[in-house]
Amino acid sequence: MSEGPSLLAHVRRSVFTKLVVTMLAMAAMLLTLVVVFFLLYLGPVLNGSIDGVVHEYMHTVASARPTYERAKEMASRAGVQTRYEGPDGAWSTADDVPSAAEVKRRGHGSINRRHYFVIPVPDGGSYVFAWQIPERMYTAHLVVPAVVLLAVVAVVLAAHGVLKRLLLPVRLLGDGVARLSGGQLDVVVPKRSSDEFGNLTDAFNRMVGRIKDMIRAREQLLVDVSHELRSPLSRLKVAVQFVGEADIKARMAADLAAMDIMVAELLELERLRDGSGIKTTRENLVALLDEVAQGFHDRSPGVHFSPATREILADVDAERIRTVFRNLLENAVKYSLPDSRAVELSADREANTIVVRVKDDGPGILEEDQANLFEPFFRVDRSRSRRTGGYGLGLSIAKRIVEAHGGMIAVANNATRGTSFVVTLPMPA
Repeated sequence: MSEGPSLLAHVRRSVFTKLVVTMLAMAAMLLTLVVVFFLLYLGPVLNGSIDGVVHEYMHTVASARPTYERAKEMASRAGVQTRYEGPDGAWSTADDVPSAAEVKRRGHGSINRRHYFVIPVPDGGSYVFAWQIPERMYTAHLVVPAVVLLAVVAVVLAAHGVLKRLLLPVRLLGDGVARLSGGQLDVVVPKRSSDEFGNLTDAFNRMVGRIKDMIRAREQLLVDVSHELRSPLSRLKVAVQFVGEADIKARMAADLAAMDIMVAELLELERLRDGSGIKTTRENLVALLDEVAQGFHDRSPGVHFSPATREILADVDAERIRTVFRNLLENAVKYSLPDSRAVELSADREANTIVVRVKDDGPGILEEDQANLFEPFFRVDRSRSRRTGGYGLGLSIAKRIVEAHGGMIAVANNATRGTSFVVTLPMPA
């Protein structure tokens, strides 16, 4: 039921489909015009003209009073059979030529694809001429439209192939845009032509390169600043110990600790970039998740862990996987509402992968925020209030850890209320 509207909407948005439909409509109109022209105009005109010429020719032949031998010669040469009835007797060049009386009774014209002409002569007799309609003329009305139809089909098929080839760069660009929007910065769309589509492909590849350079420059700046902050932070920690007032000393120490955590998280992001910071061992993921969930048993609304089996083995860096699900559960509990149900944590094997879900009953996340949720320093709380805590790095680190394990993390709002985070990890070899 759901595929029909989506397919129709895709067809309506597809330029290629619109062009093909336009070609088919034009071909149908052309074929209709040809058929109508042959059936309603050209056919009757030709038939009328030929009948008139043949009738005049038959009068001329009859006035010459052809003999039986002459009639047989005319039958073999022109396909015209003759029957004579008169004072000089009766004869016929073919047995199936009806008499003049029978032709008059049936009516002049065409009978069984034969045209009959009764021509009286002065001696009181009459000639019956039977003209067999040539097969080519009889089938012309069918053959010509059929040939036109085949030609139209061939043209449409050829145009379909040409259009498909011409619009291939558009489809490749669409795939590239989809991959880029999905976070793949190594997208390179192959250039298939040197026309406007080729220029557009070059522009897209240059844009991707600039975006990649900008992101790398931004991340490198964060890393460099984080490294440079380590030394002054260490000196400030020492200097704080000499502050006399305990209240001021405590606040300064808390701020320094928060800055130290932020710097450590930034450096952790960089270490996880190429996966070099991951050291995997074979672990029971169910036991690991149960351990993390136990840390929230005294936090409202609580965490309910429901694994599909008691053991799911995975090759993971245990401490970093704990960090992933600790961050996810921390956010789920933090943003729960007073009447929210317990956060649901589940794990199962699905299609050669391990799937872990964290489902909360909170307010949910706006659609426009979900695309940026895993970006460094992005927070749904625009006020960046100290009450909610955090620096917007937790989900970025979680995403980097999961991807370093060869997995992926996704987020979506639930059908009723709340948000679900889905972590997919590969099965161990």
